[in-house]
Amino acid sequence: MNQKTVFFDLDGTLLGTRNDRRFQIPESALRALIKLRENGHRLAVCSGRQEAFIHKFFPGLFQSYVALNGAHVVFEGKTVLDRLLPEERIRRLAAHFDSYGCSFVFIGKHHGWARNVPQKFFSRMEEIYGLPDFLVSDWEPEQVEAGMMDFVFETDAEYKKCAGAFTGGMILNRHPGMLTNDLSFSDWNKADGIRTFLSESGIPKEDTVAFGDGYNDIAMMGAVGCAVAMGNAVDEVKDKADYVTAPMFEDGIELGLKHLGLI
Repeated sequence: MNQKTVFFDLDGTLLGTRNDRRFQIPESALRALIKLRENGHRLAVCSGRQEAFIHKFFPGLFQSYVALNGAHVVFEGKTVLDRLLPEERIRRLAAHFDSYGCSFVFIGKHHGWARNVPQKFFSRMEEIYGLPDFLVSDWEPEQVEAGMMDFVFETDAEYKKCAGAFTGGMILNRHPGMLTNDLSFSDWNKADGIRTFLSESGIPKEDTVAFGDGYNDIAMMGAVGCAVAMGNAVDEVKDKADYVTAPMFEDGIELGLKHLGLI
C-alpha cells in the first residue's frame, strides 16, 4: 500500500469534553495514531486550532498540519502558507459584524483579538482556547495578525440575532455548549489549505484520507481521496463522507482506520 497522508480534525474528532473535562483524547485514538505512524503513514491535523494548541495537546505527534481553518499550512515542520487577513478586510469584517451586534474574535497563532465580547466570558473562553493569555480586548485593526474568526453565542437567541450576517459563502461551525463558534470563508477554508498542502508536498489526492465531524469539515470531505465522518458528525458531513465510523468516544478513530486497512 502507498503511504497515506491522513488528516484529522481535532474538536469532536480527536478530542472533546467528557465528564465535564475539556480536551479529553480517547486512549484508543492515541493508540491508533501511533500504530498508523508505525505502519509508515503520515499523520496530519486539519483544524481551526493553531500550531501552539496542536503541539501542546499532541506533543511530538504531528509535524504536518493545516491549522486555522486553512490559513496556516505546515508540511513536515516547514511552513508553506501563513495567510493573514489584510487590515482592510479586518476593518470591513468588523464593521459588517458590528452592524448585526455580533460578539467575535479575530484568531491568530498566539492571540485572539476580541470585539464586543462581554468581560464575563473571558475566563471561560481562555479555557476553551487552551492557551495562556490568549485574548486581547484593547486593539486597533492594524495590530491584528489573524487568519480566521470565532463568534460568541451564549444562547440560540443570540445566534439567531446574528444569523443573517453569515452570507457570501461564509460557513459558521457551531459548537453547542462551547460558547465559541468558528467561521470559514468561501475563499479560505480547510479544503484550500489541503490543496496547498498537496501542491507543496507533491502528494497525490488519491493518497489522502480525512476524518471530521463539523460544518467546517464539509469542504474538507471533497479535498481528499477518502473522507471519513465520525459517528457524532453533523448530517451534512456524513452525507459527503465515503464512510461513517463510530463516534469519537466509542473508538471511532481506531475503528475507522482499521476499516480502511491502515492499522
